[in-house]
Amino acid sequence: MTNTETLLALAEICAAFAGFAALVSALRRDRGAIAEAVHDLLRLRLVIASSVAGVAAALIPVGLAGYGLDIDLTWRLAALVFLIFDNGIIVSFLGAYGPVKAIVKPDRLAIAVVSSLEVVEQSSLALVLFGLWTENAPELYVTALIANICQAGFIFVRFVGSALHHENQLFEG
Repeated sequence: MTNTETLLALAEICAAFAGFAALVSALRRDRGAIAEAVHDLLRLRLVIASSVAGVAAALIPVGLAGYGLDIDLTWRLAALVFLIFDNGIIVSFLGAYGPVKAIVKPDRLAIAVVSSLEVVEQSSLALVLFGLWTENAPELYVTALIANICQAGFIFVRFVGSALHHENQLFEG
């Protein structure tokens, strides 16, 4: 497998997002309104879940290649597992958001950015899974990982911004 180093580097980036998100949540004092706290918790959950899925997705092709599988099959299986992880996160988020959507105002910017990146991620993985562009499977897979990292990064930035905004309100009031 020619891009093992790239995949390992992407796994490290994903792990860093999960760690930073956990650190910010530990440092944040929860004195905001219930809706803001719930929204921040949903963001934290998304950042950590996306980051952990990104770590796993970056390592899966490396692990599968170790079994001596055909390279096309390796990429297709990795894409299938990545899609299962990714869609599992979406279903889980929607399940957690459903009961609180009456009190949590949607972050329309985050929805637009993350949804756009999700289209890139899922379409790249679908091309790999269905063998529609086999000569570019590694590049498409890396594109999906980068879209996943961008999603986690964007949600992380929104989470940090929200946490810092709540902290600034404490000093102003």
